[in-house]
Parts: sequence; C-alpha cells; structure tokens
Amino acid sequence: MRAALFLFLFAFVVFGISSKTFASETTREFTVGDVTVWAIADSLGERDMSVFIGLDPEVQKQYAPDGKSPSAIMAFLVKTKGETILIDAGMNGLFPNGLSEVAVAEGLRGAEDVTKILITHMHGDHIVGLARDGKRAFPNALVLASKQERDFWLDEKSVELFPNRKAGFDSARQIMGIYGSDAKTFEYGDVVVKGEDFELKAIDARGHTPGHTVFMLSSGGERLLFWADLSHAASLQFPRPDINATYDMNPDEAAKTRLHFMELAAAEKLTIAGAHLPFPGVGTVEKAPVGYIYKSR
Repeated sequence: MRAALFLFLFAFVVFGISSKTFASETTREFTVGDVTVWAIADSLGERDMSVFIGLDPEVQKQYAPDGKSPSAIMAFLVKTKGETILIDAGMNGLFPNGLSEVAVAEGLRGAEDVTKILITHMHGDHIVGLARDGKRAFPNALVLASKQERDFWLDEKSVELFPNRKAGFDSARQIMGIYGSDAKTFEYGDVVVKGEDFELKAIDARGHTPGHTVFMLSSGGERLLFWADLSHAASLQFPRPDINATYDMNPDEAAKTRLHFMELAAAEKLTIAGAHLPFPGVGTVEKAPVGYIYKSR
C-alpha cells in the first residue's frame, strides 16, 4: 500500500497578520484576530511546468524560464481557546520531516492535541498524512470533508471516470475507513467549526476535484482564506489563471473557480493560505495589467 501511494503521489503581512520564523525552516506562526495559525510545510520543492495542460513554450519562458516554479505541500494548524484544527494533513510518513513530527517539534504536545481536521479535498498529498502504519495519525480528531468530495471518492463508479487514479481512490477509502464514524461531512456554506473567538466556513471551490473546498477563517474582525489547490505554480497561474494542471479533474471549472477567487481576494484584500504556494504559503493577491500578482508574506 505504501509503495502504491508513493507512486500515485508522484504521478500526480496584510493588516492584522504578523509572522515570525521558528527554529524550523518549515514552520511559520501567524495571528488572525484572536487565534494563532501555523503554516507547516510537509515538503518543499519546485513545480515542474510539464504538469500544465497545453502550456505554450513562450508563456513558460515568460513566467518560468527554467521550467520550474517554487512550490510546497503546506498544511495549516489553527489554534484557538478550545480547538486545535488542522487544515489538510499532507503526506506524513512518505517524506522526511512529516507533518506530525514538524508540528510536535514546534510545540504541540503530540498529534493527540488535534481536535478537528478539515479536508479541502481527497488527493493523496492532503490525506495520506491522516494515517500511519494503518492507524490514525491523529487519534482524537474528527475528520470533516464536503459531502460532494466524500461521496465522489468513496463511490466505486468514480474510478471508471478516472481509471488512472485508482490508487488514489483506494487510499481515500482506506483512510476514511480508519477514521470510521469520526469521518463526517459538511455542506458548502456551513460554518464547520465555531468558537467564542473564531469561525471557519466552508466555501464551494469545485473544479480541482468534484468537492474541492476552501475555508474562510474569521476572528476579531480579520479574515484568512485557506486557498487549498486553487493554484499549483504561483509564478505561472496568477498572471495566467486560465492555465490548468493535470491534477485539475475538471479543467474548465477549475479555471473559472481560480479566477473567481483571485478576483475576490484582490477586491476584498484577503490574505490567502495555499497548499502549494511557496513557503510559508501565505500572502496576498493584487490585480495586474495581465492577470494577478501573488505577494508572499
């Protein structure tokens, strides 16, 4: 199973937000209103331009002349007065410095601290870290994903639509099975977690996957949008949001969704936190003469 997952995965500061770097080069702490957010890099690297659909060589030369774009696999930890919430779980265990080890090293007493895990979608680089050696990596956590996403990945008929992703479907079923009744769903528009000092709302971002979700964190009059996989290469897709990666399961819908959220983030001056933005995965979006500009924080 481990070998199959490995192969599958390879086929595959604005107002109110301040930051500081810990001893680890892969963790950054932010505050959003009254809560603390940790950006945690499960892995760091570069995105090869070969994964983008129909990319014109001249466009690549303009935005990624060496054929690569800085990227990462990021997860985010939201610490509040009553909750410790993980946004996605990375690929813990398949690479060095897996998510649990990094989080523990930076101050968690252990993975048992995590009370809820919000899944943006069920691609392997977001859910494989939920399990280790066939057991829960986060023993006390409730796992939450959109109903559309859960139903798609657990439906055996979906494999017929994407037969080359069979290993991904198998891993999603196995991992959700490990959590059993502690794996639940939400609907778009739901406030999925709420406390006295914050709320997290699920927002429809379908296209990358059939149930792809972004989450808006609101606290103390400030907001942070967990961007998930709306983009995979910032240097290319912000100026050209029409360009899709092979990972986008509905490319046309993914491009429309990407543009919508870029327009929203720029217009409302949102801070975004993305799973594949360059470390620390947090920044802002600005309108440009051509497309948009991403500015890392």
